[in-house]
Amino acid sequence: MKRLYHETSAEETKEIDKALLCDNQLQCQYQELVVLKKELDQVRLEPSDSTVKNILHYAQGLHEHS
Repeated sequence: MKRLYHETSAEETKEIDKALLCDNQLQCQYQELVVLKKELDQVRLEPSDSTVKNILHYAQGLHEHS
């Protein structure tokens, strides 16, 4: 995982890359993680409409009581 997020030292990166070249199963797992990371990076999280309405309703109640 650290390799995916560029959190490894140059030496660690070399060792991981070497292991990826020598181990097909490891390489497949790494490629799956790369794809998943890309998909997660594209996810946009937004609150539901009901959550927004609840917040606005709550804020309006605070305004009315001040």
